[in-house]
Amino acid sequence: MNPNLIDQLRTFVTVVEEGSFSSAARRLNRAVSSVSYAVAQMERQCGFPLIDRASREATLTQRGRAVFAEATFLVESARRLTAHMKALEKGEEMRIRIAVDVLFPLTALRDALQGFDATQPRARVQLFTSSLNTLWETLRSGEVDFALTFLANVPPDMTARSFRNVTMWPVASATHPLSRLPQPIPIEAFQSERQIYFIGSPSVDVERLGRVFGPDVWTSNDLEHIRMLVTGGFGWCFTNEVFFADEEAAGVVKRLRSADNRFHPVRALGAAWSIDRAPGPLGQQIIEFLAGRLSEQG
Repeated sequence: MNPNLIDQLRTFVTVVEEGSFSSAARRLNRAVSSVSYAVAQMERQCGFPLIDRASREATLTQRGRAVFAEATFLVESARRLTAHMKALEKGEEMRIRIAVDVLFPLTALRDALQGFDATQPRARVQLFTSSLNTLWETLRSGEVDFALTFLANVPPDMTARSFRNVTMWPVASATHPLSRLPQPIPIEAFQSERQIYFIGSPSVDVERLGRVFGPDVWTSNDLEHIRMLVTGGFGWCFTNEVFFADEEAAGVVKRLRSADNRFHPVRALGAAWSIDRAPGPLGQQIIEFLAGRLSEQG
């Protein structure tokens, strides 16, 4: 293979994109003669002209158009490979695996990822749904690089960074018996009604985890199931101010208030990771974008 092929391809593509040898030379910061020589060498390798030099502009020949499509692809692949090698040289990870708690604000995550993608378009992000039921074991296993979650009872082998505090609320369908009671609602009323609860795994014993207040508990590992059950009047559940926002605005779901502070826990929202495996430079960038976005909302 011609050792100068990638340079010749890049020069050829630039000439076509710029429309002239002189404009390509300025963009590449090279002499016009050097640009012309690179294209001529490529034409010699091909055995036919790629650019019609009779035209004032850099017009492709018929066979040159076919070569240009392949050349563009190869030049872009070479750019990706170069960026990847530079990132590896700097110790940057090219795959970021993130566990996202089911109640983490997705609007903030979307905005942070948009900012990250604009600066690191070659990085690969993998998102995995998680919950506090299984989160810490997932982090310990190394299956993810860090988690975006509520920082409740963070184990000593984990490191966490708080973004802002969020208040949790009990909610129920507007037709549910709890919604008809005068507020604040006594704890006994909640205990006598079915609670809808999210669990991350069928192996989780819900009676020993989280905020369960009565014997009648239905569970699901899917948030849309939770939404269906609550709006359908099957029971009440805990949530943040975002998840049922549309249903609350439409009057389908009602936010409930209790005199017992246990029904309005304040939770720190943040990122957590194993103390032995801190996120790499790119993972830290995502965390910084999120910290900035959520601080604006706080």
